[in-house]
Amino acid sequence: MLALLNDFASYQSYLSSVVRFSSWCSNNFLHLNVSKTKEMCIDFRRNRTVISPIVINGEPVEQVDSFNYLGVILDEKLSFTKHVTAVQKKSQQRLHVLRKLRAFYVDPLLLLRLYRSIIEPLLTYCSICYYPALSVKNRNMLLKISHVSAKIIGL
Repeated sequence: MLALLNDFASYQSYLSSVVRFSSWCSNNFLHLNVSKTKEMCIDFRRNRTVISPIVINGEPVEQVDSFNYLGVILDEKLSFTKHVTAVQKKSQQRLHVLRKLRAFYVDPLLLLRLYRSIIEPLLTYCSICYYPALSVKNRNMLLKISHVSAKIIGL
């Protein structure tokens, strides 16, 4: 569950919607697995208010600071720093393959195909959703990967 809370009224509305959803599930013979449910509150204010975890069917829901949703790591400030760090780490591992193949004098066109198949998808997956929200530092981290790839390939 993802909550964007501005004030006490929105928090009360959030709690009532969780209760309505839980009762709807039980009325329609659906079981909520609370152990697999996570709660993340997105708060852009400097002084975050401490929110007690919601309770569904007598069990508290775990509160998390970041969550991997469909391959994109969301954090409580929507800065995507953890996501960019994870993408950079995976890309560095895959750049090692390019470097090794370059050392064996593999054709640059083949290296380019390899880049487009194993590295470029990491950089472009869901980028239309998170790229406009990135800081300059995070954008430069992603751009550096493509620049290093171009140098390795020889373009």
